[in-house]
Amino acid sequence: MPVDKYEFVMLAPHRPIRVAVTVQYQGKPLAERWVEGLKTVFAAFDRDKDGVLNATEMKRVFSDTSAAALLQNGFYSPFPNDVPTLAWLDADGDGKVSFAELAGSYRQAAVAASQGFAPQAENGQNAAATEELFKLIDRNKDGKLTRDEVSAAEAWVVARDTDEDECLSLAEVVGNSPALARVVPVPGGAGPRGPVGPAWQVAVYPPGNPPEAVRRRLHTQYDPDRIGRLARRNLGFDREVFDRLDREGDGLLTPGEADRWWTEPADVAVTLSLAAKSDECRATVMTDRKTLDARGFTVSQTEPRRLVLRHGRQAIELAVTTASASVARQTSMRQQFLSMFDQAAKGKMFVSDADLGGANAPQYQLLRVLFDPADADADGKLTRSELTEHLALFEAFAAGSVALTPSVQTPTFFQLLDENRDGRLSVRELRTAWDRLSVLEPPDEAGRVEAVTKAAIQPAAFLRLTRTADRNFPTLVTGAAPTPAAQQSGPLWFRKMDRNGDGDVSRAEFLGTRAEFDAMDADRDGLISRAEAEAFDRAARKD
Repeated sequence: MPVDKYEFVMLAPHRPIRVAVTVQYQGKPLAERWVEGLKTVFAAFDRDKDGVLNATEMKRVFSDTSAAALLQNGFYSPFPNDVPTLAWLDADGDGKVSFAELAGSYRQAAVAASQGFAPQAENGQNAAATEELFKLIDRNKDGKLTRDEVSAAEAWVVARDTDEDECLSLAEVVGNSPALARVVPVPGGAGPRGPVGPAWQVAVYPPGNPPEAVRRRLHTQYDPDRIGRLARRNLGFDREVFDRLDREGDGLLTPGEADRWWTEPADVAVTLSLAAKSDECRATVMTDRKTLDARGFTVSQTEPRRLVLRHGRQAIELAVTTASASVARQTSMRQQFLSMFDQAAKGKMFVSDADLGGANAPQYQLLRVLFDPADADADGKLTRSELTEHLALFEAFAAGSVALTPSVQTPTFFQLLDENRDGRLSVRELRTAWDRLSVLEPPDEAGRVEAVTKAAIQPAAFLRLTRTADRNFPTLVTGAAPTPAAQQSGPLWFRKMDRNGDGDVSRAEFLGTRAEFDAMDADRDGLISRAEAEAFDRAARKD
């Protein structure tokens, strides 16, 4: 069965942090999703619908290798020399293959259905983007951003909004900066031997089985005096946890004592649930608020599919997303196969083996490999509907694969301001920018923050749950603003009027009168928020 329990570790500067992660698919355990997927393909293979597979039906079956490749890469690549046979899978020798026998043969595929990957390297453009944006905000060029300087950025919406959507993309803010065209190598990037340096501050792995490199780093990173033992002041654990590990009771952890931490309960437990649509994905903290407070963690969540854990100044973002890229790839592949079919059919409703031309027609080779598996009635004629049905079968099967990918990224100023991570800065995000930036800067002796410096930007840890084919996620928004996502909540009229998808309805978007707008805009900030829209609707229903 696919693995559905993982741990995510961040070796933060002030202490190590572990998060227990339960992975689901549309709220269901991965094992249940896996069995459902196998039953779907088994039913498709079982042409005579007698509940078992005979020798003829076995010709249509995905091999374990092909199924694993499908789950891993998002596209189907049959292996002609790796076709499972009845004799191979018929474990009980009754001359037929049951569902249990087929399911048991998918060992590689079960592993590919749920995987934790090595850390993704940091984007080399992040530092350049921050430098450009910082210079724009820092009007007096003193290397510090004051409240007034940050507040002045709201005026950019009028001056730089070239597409007039009342939001700003990074391209609109900084323009075609030469600095962003250069990819600058950063420490922790992927080298010839994979991620090195800061990238190994994070890892995702099955519970109790951390990578050896991360386990060793725990012993060295928190031992600045190089005494071979870890003191509580350097390790950052609370007294209860440290005393439980310190069996000798001498206030120092030996390597053996420190290694017991990997089997201790995690600091925080979360559930990440992938779904077919991004707005149905969910990231949920399972640890109760009282326990989080006692352990020094805070949680912020601006949307159901993304949450941010903080401990001290360390941020850890956990998100679930269904990217459109893999869907587009599958659509393109389907179109290529269907186009190949149309060329070979030459106007007929089917293609035969003769139409594919054998070795003299290499352009049809991929279709030839699919011919027998897709020919559902085994009549030697492959119809367009049979091919379409077969392509849909492995597309649905591939949709169930999941991947957890960790990363350490130093966020750009743009990303810090972009609270909802939609790749654009809205008017409200710019108005509240100081609130988000100021909490990152250590206060002075009087407990105040008068200005924000670039030193306030600390590396953040990220963990993404995606389909396996979408595991390489972007870490810096560049180019034109993306197409705004449709609002998923709030009154219907509010969602329709919020044309730029920023979560607010501006006066320009509002289709009613000024008096009606003012009646809804309770805080008089020139924007109707979702909460204001809902409050207005509740009051209207009472009347």
